[in-house]
Formats: sequence, C-alpha cells, structure tokens
Amino acid sequence: MSDQIEAAGALVTAGLAANALDRPAGDGGQSGACANCGTALSGPFCSKCGQRAHLHRSIGDVFHEFLHGITHFDGKAWTTLPMLLFRPGRLIRSYIDGHRARYVAPVPLFLMVIFLMFFVLSFVSINDTVGTVDQGSGKAAVASDQAGIAKALADIDAGIIEAKAKGDTAKLAELEAGRRLVTAVGVPGANVSVTDKIADEIEASARSGKLKVNTGVKALDAKGSEALKNPRLVLYKLQTKAYKLSFLLVPMSLPWLWLVFLWKRGVGVYDHAIFALYSISFMSLLFIAGSLALTANIVTEAFWVPLLLAPSLHMFASLRGAYGLGVFSASWRTLYLSIGAAFTLSLYFLILIVAGVFD
Repeated sequence: MSDQIEAAGALVTAGLAANALDRPAGDGGQSGACANCGTALSGPFCSKCGQRAHLHRSIGDVFHEFLHGITHFDGKAWTTLPMLLFRPGRLIRSYIDGHRARYVAPVPLFLMVIFLMFFVLSFVSINDTVGTVDQGSGKAAVASDQAGIAKALADIDAGIIEAKAKGDTAKLAELEAGRRLVTAVGVPGANVSVTDKIADEIEASARSGKLKVNTGVKALDAKGSEALKNPRLVLYKLQTKAYKLSFLLVPMSLPWLWLVFLWKRGVGVYDHAIFALYSISFMSLLFIAGSLALTANIVTEAFWVPLLLAPSLHMFASLRGAYGLGVFSASWRTLYLSIGAAFTLSLYFLILIVAGVFD
C-alpha cells in the first residue's frame, strides 16, 4: 500500500509540475499594473513577463489549481492527445514549426505520462489463469488446481515443521519463500500483484541456488547476493529509480536519430528531441493500456495484436509527418529506430539494475 500511496503522490507532483511548466502564472484580469514586474497592463497577460493580470487569492482557488494541474493542462490535452495517437507526425511538425499555443508542450506531457505510467504500474496485477475455457472444463480445472495447491501447501507446512525441529534455518527460509509463492498464485482466477509474484519467484530461485550473482567482482557479488535476500526492497528501488531516471531515455535516443538523419538538411537536434519526447510519451501510454488490460484479464487477439503493432506503425507515421519522408525512407528508418530502441531500453534497464541492486 505504501508503494501505491507514494505513486499517487508522485502523480500529483508530476501533474502540478507539468501544469506549472505549461502555463503562465496567475489568472484573468485586463487593467492596472502587473503584480510581478509593474508594467502597465493592456490585456489578460503582461506584455513584458507574461504573467496573468488577475491573481487568485482564495483557498478555493488553491484547490482549483490543484485539480486543474492534474487533469486539465489548460484544456490543451484534448487537442494534443488525439493528435499524438492518430496524427503524431503532424503534431511534431506543427510544434517544431512554432504552432504551439494549442498543444501541451512535449516536456510537460512527457512528465505527466511517465508518472502516470508508474502510478498505474503500482496497481497492476495479473490473472493466474490464461485463455478461455468452457464452463464445465473450467470448473474441473479450478477444482483440480485447488486440490493440487492444498496438497502442495500441506507438504510445505510439514517440511517447515521438520526444518524447525532440526534447526535448519536455510531450509526453513527456502520453504517459507516457497509457501508465499504458492499462496500468492494459489487462487485460480484471482489477480496477483506483478511485483509480489516476481519478488517471490526471485526469492525462491535465490534460496534454491538457481539464481546467483556472478559479476567477477567480489564486492559487487556480495552486494548482489545480499539484495536477492530481499527482492521486494530491490523492486521498490528499481521502480523508484525508474521514474527518477526516465529522462535519460531522451538523450539516449538522440544519437540514433541524429545518425539516421545525418545527411538530411534542415534537421537539427532540437527536432529529434521533440520527436523523442512525443514518441516516448506515446509508448508510455501504450504500456499503460497493456498494464490495465492485464489487470482486467483481457487476453483477446483483437486487443493485443493492434497494441503490439502500434509502436512500429506510430513511429512510421511520426517519421513521415515530422520529417517529410516517403514510404520507403520512413520504412527503413522505422526498422532502424526499432532496433535502436531495443538497445536503448536494454542499456536503460542495465543502468536501473546497477543503480537499484548495487546501490
């Protein structure tokens, strides 16, 4: 529960930060002098510093700003998100060309979506039954599973009693970890927290000796082995560092974009940064959709096939519209950038593992 509370707090913080980045301070008003710089006002905004003329000073306005920062993005989200989903190339090109007032800027959007992704991830669970079966065979399978699970738990409990009697602490720890794993996945059709399931499997593998840390450096091996004794803490660290270090995905993506457009005139690193920010935001939205589908136990091909094809199709459409490419040019660059994205994510996860496990 503490993970979810912290995730909710991070989401609120991201919303307020993104809102602050994407709008001027203050609200309304058209006369008098600017409270920030003293310039005479001739409209709702100061012509010198950009601050709004009218400033809210009631507690109700504080709560309004709070909710506004999380949910509205000045109303630009309702223009930006459909464009990001269905016309990404035009969105990127328009923003680069200076048509920015109507859209959420890429940095605030990136911040909000990344924090929303980790907020959703903290609640994700998976169903321990996969696919669909008819009602009769389904009931039989559930009954069979329950009987097998009950026997497994009875055997583990007997082993725990024996290990306690012998004072075998290593065996006792292994059996207790195994019992938690069986209990976590032991109710057919029930949703199980992804992090809990992964943690129990890691702990069971580490106790049995199947999972070991062998970096060749004794100090790192010792730290890694110690971390495996408490995988829940490690996963918590990884989640925390993942959204704190998510900004690294942008500079890590830029070399791939720069290289593939090295000979194309009129294209700069700024263009690539806007492309990367909007593209990563879209991929994060896909991850959110997939996570929610897993939690809802949606396993139909009609949902997952389009979801898995969406990254490549979106990148193709983004390249064509943002850089004015033809079908062939956009196609081979899509393949190239897909490979580059796989390398980038692998390096990113490696950094997270090193930062989380060996910290």
